[in-house]
Amino acid sequence: MKFVSDGMLGKLTRWLRLAGEDVIYVNDCSISSGGEDEFLLDLAEKDSRILLTRDLDLHRRAIKNNIKSVLVEETEDMARQLLEISKSIDGDLEISLRNSRCPVCNGKLKPEDKSRISGEVPEAVIEKNEKFWRCGVCNKIYWPGSHWKKITETVERYEDLRG
Repeated sequence: MKFVSDGMLGKLTRWLRLAGEDVIYVNDCSISSGGEDEFLLDLAEKDSRILLTRDLDLHRRAIKNNIKSVLVEETEDMARQLLEISKSIDGDLEISLRNSRCPVCNGKLKPEDKSRISGEVPEAVIEKNEKFWRCGVCNKIYWPGSHWKKITETVERYEDLRG
């Protein structure tokens, strides 16, 4: 599944990328002032992406132009936002942390041997962790740090809500 999200959905974009979804985020792109809506609509149509937005007018324009769009109304609870999207698309949103994408640039993450990251992350991180991933685009390195428990809990809550 491929998505494009508006500038109000940065946190959701990062979560979807962590879940392995291909998401283009409008704030990551160079767009002339005032051209955001047209960019989103054009990209959604051209690449067959689902538009994610909080903008009711933009959502209506997308639907009018036969572009799949989800109006994200839930504001705080990430598990509920993910459920809202899952219910709005044709099929379930399958969250797989094994297929994560870089939350920063949308590049694919690949396992990285800890011996190859020495000097790129603090030594204490290398000593405490066995698993590391590197983004194939921006080279950022990830590991299951202190935030991992919260990520896992949110995914589990989403799965419970989904039933």
